[in-house]
Amino acid sequence: MNRQRLPPHYQQQQQLQNNHVQFPNPNQAKGGFHENSNRLIRCVKDREKTLRKKLDSKKLTSIADLKVDRWFLTRFSIGTPYTGLQEEFASLETGVSQWTQASRVNSYITTPLGINAYRQLKVVRILSPNHTIKIEEENRLVYHEFQINAQKIGPLFGREYIASEGPTTSSVYDFWTLVWQEDIGRVLSVNFPYEERLYPSVYDQAKETIQYWPIVAGETMIFKPFHITCIESTMKVAPFVEAVTPREMVYRVTRLRLFYQNPVFPDQPTRDVLHFCYYRWPDGRLPIPWSNSDRYSEAGLSLFDAVNFELIVTMPPEQSLLVHCHAGLGRTGVFIAVDVAIRQLEQMQTVGIARIVEKVRETRARSVMNPWQYTYINLLVAEKALQLGILPPNIGGYSSRVLIDRVWQEINDELNRQFSPAQMVALPTLPKQQEDGPSGSK
Repeated sequence: MNRQRLPPHYQQQQQLQNNHVQFPNPNQAKGGFHENSNRLIRCVKDREKTLRKKLDSKKLTSIADLKVDRWFLTRFSIGTPYTGLQEEFASLETGVSQWTQASRVNSYITTPLGINAYRQLKVVRILSPNHTIKIEEENRLVYHEFQINAQKIGPLFGREYIASEGPTTSSVYDFWTLVWQEDIGRVLSVNFPYEERLYPSVYDQAKETIQYWPIVAGETMIFKPFHITCIESTMKVAPFVEAVTPREMVYRVTRLRLFYQNPVFPDQPTRDVLHFCYYRWPDGRLPIPWSNSDRYSEAGLSLFDAVNFELIVTMPPEQSLLVHCHAGLGRTGVFIAVDVAIRQLEQMQTVGIARIVEKVRETRARSVMNPWQYTYINLLVAEKALQLGILPPNIGGYSSRVLIDRVWQEINDELNRQFSPAQMVALPTLPKQQEDGPSGSK
C-alpha cells in the first residue's frame, strides 16, 4: 500500500503529542472505549472498509455511509480522536498515481500521465502575432492536442467538478481552452496569484499561479485565441459586505466575458464566466479567520456559504464547477470533499467521508494530501451537522461541542508544530508583484 509522505520529524512529534494527551474532562476518555488504544475504532473502520469494497463491486453508491450519531461517536469520542483520524487517513486508497514529482523536496506536480490528462481540444493554436496558422494542406487545419493537468470528478450527489492545477505562464492558454471546451461558467480559485513567492525554498517561477484573469472593469487580457474582459469585480468580506481595502478582502468575485476570436473561423457567441478567488487559505494550512472573534470553524463554514451564494445558486445544474489551487490536490481536494460531504449530509443525513475521498482519488490521485486536511474535513462536517441540528448537542453521554472543540485544539497544536504560529493567524504579505506573466492585456 502506498503511504502518504509526512513532513520531517512528523512521527517523533506525533509520539510526543500522544504522551501528553489531555482531556477537557478525565472521564471523557472512557465510556466504552479503551483509554490507551483505538482498537474498537479500528475494528469498526475495518468493517466499514470491507463493506465499501463489497458493495463497490456491485456498483452501489451509498456504501458504508453511517448515520451521523454513529459516525460522530466512533471518530470524536475515542481517547485520541486525532490519532484515530490519522490512522483512518493512512488506510485510505491513494488512487493510481497519475502524476510524477520533480523531487522529494518539491511536491509540485510536473507531468500529467493519467485519465483525462490528454485532451483533443477543437481550437487552432495561433503560432505567431500576425495570426499565421499551421496548415497541412489547403483548407485543412492541424489541431493540437494539449496536455492540461485537470480531471473530471463525479457527479457526486448531483454535482460534477473539474479539479485543476493553477494556471502558469505555460499552461494559461490551455486552461482557458479547457474552460471553453467544457463550457465552464464557474471558476473557484482557493489560492491567489503569485502566492508561491511566499515559499522561497520551493519557489519556481515556471510553476507559480499567475494573474490569469482581469480585475479592472473594462480591462481585457488576451491568451490567443481567447479574449477575457472584466465586466465587474468586487472585493468582499462576506456575501453582503464589501471590503474597502485589499487588506480587508476575504475573497473577490469577478464577472468575466470570454470571447473566442480566430481569423479562420466565424466568431463564436461570447460566454460569461463567474470567477471566485479566495485569498485567506495559505498552502498547507487552514482558512484564516478575518475577525478576532471568529474561529477556524466559522472561517471554513463561511467559505462554503459564500461559494454557495456567489457561484452555486445561479449555476446551471448541467455545468461543472472548476476548482483549482496550486497543484490542484490539497486545498482543491479538501474543498471538493467537504462540499460533497455537506451535500450528502443535507440530502441523506448520513456521513461517508472516507468513501468520498477515495472516490475523488479514483480520478484525481493523492487529493487531500495530509492527515490534518483529512481531520479538517471531518471537523467541518461535524460543525455543519451540529449547525443543522442533525447532530444533537448531547450524544452518548458527551457534549458534542466539547468533543468537537477538543479535536480543533489537537489540529491547531499539530499545525503550530508544522508551521510558525504567526502564519496561522495572520494573512501573509505577498512581495510586490512583478509584471512578468504572459503579456497581452490592454
